[in-house]
Amino acid sequence: MSWIREADAAVPSVMKCMSINPELMAAVQNLNHKATFGASALTRTQEEAIATVVSLVNRCRY
Repeated sequence: MSWIREADAAVPSVMKCMSINPELMAAVQNLNHKATFGASALTRTQEEAIATVVSLVNRCRY
């Protein structure tokens, strides 16, 4: 389908579905980054570990 553009490989698959609207995709990525990482005393590694465990418990593949 010629109207579908591939997103950058560094973009998670859950975000690629928004690639048809780059402005929306950028806004969601920015919101996710601001809400998820860097707003606590934890290191990025600790935050990622917590996110991984929460995803596992929720049976979320992302």
